[in-house]
Amino acid sequence: FTDDKAQTYRQPFSKFVPSIRYNFGRRDPRSTVRAYIQWKTFLFRETGLSFRIDTSSGASEIGLPERNRYLNQLRFHWEDNRALYPYEAVLDAEQGKGFVRLAFTGQYFFNYGKEGGLQARVFAGKFIYTGDRTFLSRFETDRYHLNMTGPKGYEDYTYANYFIGRNEFEGLANQQIMMRDGGFKVRTDLLSNKVGKTDDWLAAINLSSSIPKQINPLTVLPIRIPVRVFADIGTYAEAWDSKSGNSRFLYNAGFQLSLFKNVLQVYVPVLYSKVYRDYIRSTIPDKKFLRNISFSIDIQQLQSLPFFRYNAF
Repeated sequence: FTDDKAQTYRQPFSKFVPSIRYNFGRRDPRSTVRAYIQWKTFLFRETGLSFRIDTSSGASEIGLPERNRYLNQLRFHWEDNRALYPYEAVLDAEQGKGFVRLAFTGQYFFNYGKEGGLQARVFAGKFIYTGDRTFLSRFETDRYHLNMTGPKGYEDYTYANYFIGRNEFEGLANQQIMMRDGGFKVRTDLLSNKVGKTDDWLAAINLSSSIPKQINPLTVLPIRIPVRVFADIGTYAEAWDSKSGNSRFLYNAGFQLSLFKNVLQVYVPVLYSKVYRDYIRSTIPDKKFLRNISFSIDIQQLQSLPFFRYNAF
């Protein structure tokens, strides 16, 4: 964080993650199916950011308080990396102070005849308070709530993803998201209560397809541009409240640029629900198109490259 005097405050963190994992055996050694069950306990020490006014001098003061946090995670993972129609299913049960978070993520790849294909993803999640649902408990568990849009750096509560600016509130770094929960690409960061964020339940479907050469106008260019199209649709608990005033189902669609062997994904939304259009018109004063672009970085994709596959680190 940089204040109005250009002084920078850094917020380091540390984590310790003991875990145990059991891999299920395969009856056929040629099988491409992999399955395991895993337990992890995340222990964090984080540096926060606090603001106060000195009552005697009237000067503002910025503090960097430290706090400890824990999260228990039980995961069941099943996948089949076969050449045609590979799939993956992950079921997570997570428990922290005051809550339990359940999430299922399934992915399936539909191969096209010659090359490319359609990547389909489904998500369903449920958030449960283990105590009373109060204003304080909602505030304390905010980063764990289910998001329709891909979460930001602060909401990456296990620090599983790399962010170029984890706590940035403006600029390019603020446009980074991670693929989790609802997986939408349109952001509503400037709202105190983001569209599609819930502490109840949420479900979504995400589709991403390569463009066949026969209908891809970019094939006339001398270089190959790895462009795809995406579409997302989802719903959440509050959308079914008769007083919400919004559609029960949200959507967004657009173009996706996959770079560096899918490590970097750039999303350009062009179609989206009315609630998103209203937000963009009323909240983003200029450069609406550029500021509506999102991107994600998935360094785990490096494991699919030959060097990293055989040189684990």
